[in-house]
Amino acid sequence: MATTFTPYNLHILLFLIAHFAIALSQVPINQQFKFINQGEFGDRIIEYDASYRVIRTNELTFLSFPFRLCFYNTTPDAYIFAIRAGVPNDESLMRWVWDANRHRPVHQNSTLSLGRDGNLVLAEADNTVVWQTNTANKGVTGLRLLPNGNLVLHDKNGKFIWQSFDHPTDTLLVGQSVRINGPNKLVGRKSELDPSDGPYSLVLDKTGFTMFLNNSGQLLTYGGWPGPNRNFGDSITFDAVPENENATAYELVLSFNSSTTNRRRLLQVRPIGNGQQLNLNKLNYNATISFLRLGFDGNLKAYTYYDKVSYLKWEESFAFFSSYFIRECGLPSKCGSYGLCTRGMCVACPSPKGLLGWSESCGPPKVPVCGKGGKFGYYKIVGVEHFLGPYLDGGEGPIKVADCKAKCDKDCKCLGYFYKEDTSKCLLAPVLGTLIRDVNTSVGYIKYSI
Repeated sequence: MATTFTPYNLHILLFLIAHFAIALSQVPINQQFKFINQGEFGDRIIEYDASYRVIRTNELTFLSFPFRLCFYNTTPDAYIFAIRAGVPNDESLMRWVWDANRHRPVHQNSTLSLGRDGNLVLAEADNTVVWQTNTANKGVTGLRLLPNGNLVLHDKNGKFIWQSFDHPTDTLLVGQSVRINGPNKLVGRKSELDPSDGPYSLVLDKTGFTMFLNNSGQLLTYGGWPGPNRNFGDSITFDAVPENENATAYELVLSFNSSTTNRRRLLQVRPIGNGQQLNLNKLNYNATISFLRLGFDGNLKAYTYYDKVSYLKWEESFAFFSSYFIRECGLPSKCGSYGLCTRGMCVACPSPKGLLGWSESCGPPKVPVCGKGGKFGYYKIVGVEHFLGPYLDGGEGPIKVADCKAKCDKDCKCLGYFYKEDTSKCLLAPVLGTLIRDVNTSVGYIKYSI
């Protein structure tokens, strides 16, 4: 009896044929590898003062100038699989521009391998899988590190099955994006030595491209481009574009897709006219090897690599908090955990006894343990603004200063309040950090135990 093919049966057959074809697409033996994390370290100075091992085999180098695959560690026996930017003979600091497993470092004799099934796997010496691309039996036929620093697993037609550009950490390379419906943020590391997530993040959502400080789970806006009037579309891409046809100069830009607006440049030096047109930093050389990073201190910076100079080939080419963009004193960590800042300098350590000389040991005053009672008072600092002030329009109000104090009295998480005498606005401070000298009528009242 002849078999009758219905549209449904035909669909199933085509589906099975497609998956069978993918299963037959395997990584050739000459593209398979297993690298064991052991042996001598590199002998050059590298970012975070890390130790590093170059990943290579007798057949494969994983090098695309100036990018290379490596393991690095900032603490003993805690290794991260990463992409390095810069080459040793530059006599310039090499940089880390992508981390695979910064939340779960591996140990000595761990392995990085790509088998015939096409899954890139990072495992401990006992074969415990720590990180993987989850691309087994998906048609991968090879791995490549592209000239733009993108690590890709591709099929036989060159189509990307997996790419590191889809998994940003704290850094965007040129051409790399964040997306609302996908990886939508950069998260700074905790410190130079600790690569785990720190308190600072840069997040793209429908309200803007906003820099947040995570204060015990409470996200506080401290920078970026927030606001419902900015339509950034679904994604933002870091890019370096020639200023003219001759490419005699390049501009670093953040471009975005939107159905209602044209491409706009967001890393501006200063607004022009009514502020609707934004101008960029311009570099008078090829800036296509650049990256944008949210640092562990919360500042957003761009770095550009130019190999035509003899030294200092990585230039800091943009900083959000800087002398030419947003005032440096607006960076919450500018003066460490506490301090008074003016004109980009930490000038005093506020205390109940007055303004003392600032040092790195300056810290916020002790307050009663939340919910445990205890007596407290406030000391007054005239002419200061909290770093949250510009993003909260000075706070709530109009309100009387006594009512502002009462709000802070009742809130055991309130470390102080800032009162604008000209507008009668009140801002409660859940964290102190850097206080900004303000010549206007803003007064700070800092809570302390008595």
